[in-house]
Amino acid sequence: MKRRWIALLLIFTLAFVFVGCKKDTDSSNDPKSVTISGEAIVNGQITLQHDGEVTVTARVNPTSANQEIVWESEDPNIATVSGGKITAVSEGQTNIIAKAKAKETIKASVKVVVLGRPADPESVSIQLTNNRVMLGGSKDLVAKVLPDNALQEVEWESTDPTVATIDENGKVTGVKLGTVTITVKVKANPAITASVELEVVENMAEVAIQGESEVTVGKTITLMAMVIPEDYSQSVIWTSLNPSIATVDDKGVVTGLREGEVWIIATSVEMPEIEGRKKVIVKKGQEKLPYPNLDGYVIQIMAADHDLQSHDPFHDLYTADDKAKKQEAWREIEGLMNCTLEVIPYPATAPWGPSRIDYLNNKATTNQAECDFFVAATEWVVQLASGGAALNVLEYYQKYGENAMAPGLKGAATYRGGLYAMMNAPIPGLNVDKGLYYNVGLIEQLGLDSPAAKFNAGEWSFDDFEAYVREANSKLTEGMTVLSGRPVLYYMGMANASGIPLANIVTGTLNFNHPIVVDTINLIKELYTDIGWGDIAWDASVTSFNEQRSIFQSGDWWFLKTDNRWKKDLWGEGTTKYGYVPYPWHNSKTKEDTRTTGLGGACYMQAAGRQYPAGVTAEYVYRAFTEIMLKTAEKTLEDPTFDADQKMRTAAMNRVDDPESVEAVIFFTQEKVLFDPMYELGGGTVRFTLATAVEDVVVRGEDYAATMAEVTPTILQQLLDVYGS
Repeated sequence: MKRRWIALLLIFTLAFVFVGCKKDTDSSNDPKSVTISGEAIVNGQITLQHDGEVTVTARVNPTSANQEIVWESEDPNIATVSGGKITAVSEGQTNIIAKAKAKETIKASVKVVVLGRPADPESVSIQLTNNRVMLGGSKDLVAKVLPDNALQEVEWESTDPTVATIDENGKVTGVKLGTVTITVKVKANPAITASVELEVVENMAEVAIQGESEVTVGKTITLMAMVIPEDYSQSVIWTSLNPSIATVDDKGVVTGLREGEVWIIATSVEMPEIEGRKKVIVKKGQEKLPYPNLDGYVIQIMAADHDLQSHDPFHDLYTADDKAKKQEAWREIEGLMNCTLEVIPYPATAPWGPSRIDYLNNKATTNQAECDFFVAATEWVVQLASGGAALNVLEYYQKYGENAMAPGLKGAATYRGGLYAMMNAPIPGLNVDKGLYYNVGLIEQLGLDSPAAKFNAGEWSFDDFEAYVREANSKLTEGMTVLSGRPVLYYMGMANASGIPLANIVTGTLNFNHPIVVDTINLIKELYTDIGWGDIAWDASVTSFNEQRSIFQSGDWWFLKTDNRWKKDLWGEGTTKYGYVPYPWHNSKTKEDTRTTGLGGACYMQAAGRQYPAGVTAEYVYRAFTEIMLKTAEKTLEDPTFDADQKMRTAAMNRVDDPESVEAVIFFTQEKVLFDPMYELGGGTVRFTLATAVEDVVVRGEDYAATMAEVTPTILQQLLDVYGS
């Protein structure tokens, strides 16, 4: 009996040991990673004033792991950290590290840059795009104190508050018709001032025409019209007052016929009494300058390693339909200028994003640029121009470019009066950039109508979109969502689709409080609250879309079937099918009113800091590249078999797999493009600021008006920094 009890006791003991051992070796609750987050983190970096402080949070993944964090600063002489509170100590940069206490090898870090003490102010200027304010309306002025590291605090005053008042934040309000002088004083030194004269007007309704002012006989330029205020339809009728000098078609394309001056008129379709005028000078074509001899110089174009085929017309995988014509132009210029062009990859140490920007800037500032041209995003213009990597090519463009750059690209590549992008071949093509992209397979499995078919039928208003999303949601299984991606992209896209630019470069204003924009944020918030949302992330990081748990994701056209975004076999080889549908338009608009956003997207830039041999200059290299683009267009347009509509259709079919999406893409001809620089302001930093603000409202339930009022001064400063006077 005693032995039996001993045996039973031994069995229980061993069982306990085995269970205990199993529990000890269970690693499901072990820390796997640490994530640092906070509103102050922009592009993976925190910037602090010399006496500033900010608090960030850290989370251990998985959430079931011990959440205790050990904070550490790599250089406490620059910044210290305690419990996530980071305090600036002295100028410089360091990394703040968050370690999982349960396993300190699991950690994350964030870069902290501490600015130096402010410099003494030297001057101040008032930034604005025009000198008018509407009676009863308001206008925000922004003061810029130089140098940049001086304190930016100023005081405002009006010479006649009975005409216009101005508050402490620079908001001018028109009180009665007349003129008034607004003065700004630097608080740190009131002797430093600047003034501007404003006119209070009764009606600011107008059609603003943007684009080049000169065209050569036999050549074309493209104009863009914006109807102001934005409540009106953006549709216009184009007219030339002297078609014998220059004609203009319904898309705003002006063709020079003979020397002279001509007024081009854009008249609002909705309000015919509102029109805009632009004088265009038609010049005789100048005799082409002799081609320089580059003595065999190799012009190098740097692009992503996985995408060389998109830039080299001799690559086996180059699919654009201008292949033969571009090859002809390429070889012709190589012969005329005794040079060779080649496409080379970025080094592996310069992946897309901040690392690539740093690589380009560092190479340029040390005069060691490793290429003549590089492929970049127009949202990087500010960083690459101010950092020294991109060459200001405005002078060369005026000399060789024949004013043929697309207005959207030129606007996106403009910074402080300079031009920092190369032109593409001026051939009619696709105008779509931003939009909603969807999983065609999921749409078919759920028995839903094609979203693009709804758009094509004119059934894609806010109400139509909401009904579609709710119907789709009713058919989903648990763990799936209809929408995914950053809510801010829906916010910007839906406003633009309704004809409202969030940042208006003509008036120098922001439209956050426009009634249509307010309706936009309210709808997004309602959908988020009622039916939920997939992963809130950027680009290829939206796991719920990648794993077929979300139907839609906001994104860019070039993401489609691109290796570092949405691969052609993302959901299986032969079974991956992508669709595109534009963002919906406001209920007060129609399909004819809707617009797509033209931001420029990826572009070529000329590298600064390139060392040229004797006889080769940056200007000559610019000319070679530009002549290839112009000759490609010339050869293409002279071809009697060229069909612009078919070219657009073919390009669309190469990306999307829903035939209805093809029709939706080609709907957007040039005149249906709206330029809104909001996405790219501040080199893309504004996008992150706005993303946080929108998510504060949509996800965290904060007040919209108060949230936007907080970020408006910073964003307005960025707008006027690029496009202001």
